[in-house]
Amino acid sequence: MITTQKHSVPISTPSFEKRQTNYQPNIFTESRQEFTELEKKIVVLVINQIGHMALKQQIVPGANVLFQIPFTELTKARYDQISAAADTLQLKRLKYRNDKTKKFDYIVPFPRVRSELVDGKRVVELTMFADVVPHFAELGQRYTKYECDVMLSLSSVYAQRMFEIVSMYSNRGQKQFVYSVAELRDILNCPDSYRYVDFKINALELAKRELQQKAGITLDWIPSRKEGKKIIELTFFIKTAHQLAIEGVKQDQLVVNNMSINEAVATSWQLMKAYKLKDWQKDLIASERELLEIFYRVDSELANGLRNNIKNPTAYLVKSLGIDQVKAPASRTKEPRAKSVTATTRTDVPSARKGTTQLVGDLFGDIIGSK
Repeated sequence: MITTQKHSVPISTPSFEKRQTNYQPNIFTESRQEFTELEKKIVVLVINQIGHMALKQQIVPGANVLFQIPFTELTKARYDQISAAADTLQLKRLKYRNDKTKKFDYIVPFPRVRSELVDGKRVVELTMFADVVPHFAELGQRYTKYECDVMLSLSSVYAQRMFEIVSMYSNRGQKQFVYSVAELRDILNCPDSYRYVDFKINALELAKRELQQKAGITLDWIPSRKEGKKIIELTFFIKTAHQLAIEGVKQDQLVVNNMSINEAVATSWQLMKAYKLKDWQKDLIASERELLEIFYRVDSELANGLRNNIKNPTAYLVKSLGIDQVKAPASRTKEPRAKSVTATTRTDVPSARKGTTQLVGDLFGDIIGSK
């Protein structure tokens, strides 16, 4: 970071280095912001820099800060779009309003925005006055943390803003939060002309689609308060891809536990078609109680994406079953296996599974997720 003196006001010019994670004050997250999608991306990269300066205690009290954001971090070709965004960014405001105290604060965060050449690279240069810096840098005990690249991938400003809000609550461990419709419309800077249906379709549902596609977040909501027919409050529910995977595994658990033993064995034969297992391995899995239990658990975890970094599902399954070092029984290597085998026709199925309607859950317990 370079600190220079100009008109008796020190200026900090941190060198640009994009970090993976952004940190910003919660008060900024819930402020009303007038930025367009591309303007917001410029601001996101400013936050990327100043948030880490704050964490490392590199903020110089009373100093203006000069940020230099490379054009290449914003676009690979359309530099004219950056120029257009820079042209309007200088006019945009943040609005902090507290209806309880009847106080408000309007801030223009970047009084000067221009383009420069630094080491042969085109950059957007933004000046932030010293009295504005705390609004971006005072993290304290309450701050929003999110992945910078995920934010930059979002193409709607409503998705960007809802991603910040969802991240703020997720940081606290909260999977549910409430906003009045009026407050959320204000935070998202929705046009005054929007009816509730416009707000729902053009802001909330649009944000929901993008968060699902690009952030792996499922965001749902229900009306939680009405005045007559008018919806005045919404309760939101956050589910990540990981949480949805866990729910999928639990749902599979309920289905399997309510199968008869015959049905569970027969179903396992169908599921094993998805793997490149040898015939004797399939026989072994279907005939051994403990292996069948492990098979259902691992298959469910793979199918629901709970184990999503597995390059070879068959190898992972075999290793999980503990049969990766087991060799084919000599008596079975040369014997042709019938094309279709059911639990009632097999001679090597344990007696607990022959001709019984006992439920899997009664015999095994909760077989999925028990490990």
